[in-house]
Formats: sequence, C-alpha cells, structure tokens
Amino acid sequence: MSNDRVIQGALLLALSGAMVAWFGVAPLHARAARQQAETADLIARVAESPVPSDRLTPFRAELDRRSQMLSDECPDPLIASKPDLAGVIRRLSLPIDGRRVVDQTFTAERSGPADLGSEIRWNATPIRIELVAAWPAIAEVLHLIETMEIPNRVREFRLERDSDPTSETARVFIELDVLHRRPASEESE
Repeated sequence: MSNDRVIQGALLLALSGAMVAWFGVAPLHARAARQQAETADLIARVAESPVPSDRLTPFRAELDRRSQMLSDECPDPLIASKPDLAGVIRRLSLPIDGRRVVDQTFTAERSGPADLGSEIRWNATPIRIELVAAWPAIAEVLHLIETMEIPNRVREFRLERDSDPTSETARVFIELDVLHRRPASEESE
C-alpha cells in the first residue's frame, strides 16, 4: 500500500512539473523566440533598405545621443534604499578658502514621498545648500549636482548678487531633492 502512495506522489509531482513547464516556461520561450525572429527580420529589412547609408547617419547619431541621454537620466540600478547623505554633502562641498568659497551650509531634511508621475514610487530627501562663493565655484557646484550618480532634481535655485559691483562673489540658495525608490514595505502606503 505504501508503494502505491509513493507512485501516486511521484505522478502528482510529475504532473505538477509538467503543468509549470506548460503554463510557465513554454510561453516565455515562445515569446523570446518571437522577439528574436522580429529582431532578425528588422535587421534584414534595414540591411535591404534602399535608403543610402549616409542618409541614415544623422538618425544613428540621434539614436546614440538619445540612448546616452536615457542611460544618464535613468541610472541602473535604481537606488532602493535611502541615499548616503553624508556622501552627497561631501561630494558637493568645496574647500572654504575665504576667496573662492567664503561660506557654505548644507541642511538635510526628512525623506518624504515625491510625486513624479511615474509607476515607480519615489521618496525625496531635501538638501538645502547655501553658498557664498565666486562665480567659478558656483558653476562647479552646479556641475557636481548635474553629474551625480544618484538621481536628483533641483527644486529651487536662487542667486543674490553682492551689492558691490566690484565683488566677484554671490550668494546662492539651492534646494535639491535626492531621490530614491520607496522601500517595498512602504509601497502600499
């Protein structure tokens, strides 16, 4: 009687494995095969295209530019935990020398939801930067913000020139949101 149960269990296991393969794995392989066939067809159609290749060069250049833009603006992997704020502040800090950079202050606030209108739920950690510096130092901070690996957005930028026309410094207020994915535990909120 015990052998019958083992055989029934084995048959049930084999049947469930076959169902998983039929309903789970087979459709994925079929989809991959279709996509490979479509890709090969498109490559063949482009190769047979009567359009001269020199006319396609601008389109290829635009495709490369847009691909680079997407890779720059959509960092991978998306940051799924709170960012290293101390690291962000260290990256944006300039040495205070009294001439090029007179003063700088960083203030970080609590993270909160950021409405970006995307399927991914984002949190934002605001950082306020107050900087009194010469024009090249201000440009350097803006460049550092723009080239950060961490997704961010500048919410406010305010520049106040010195009343003395001979002064080469200005006061800048920047409010920066450092973005990160909302943890899965907060996704339902």
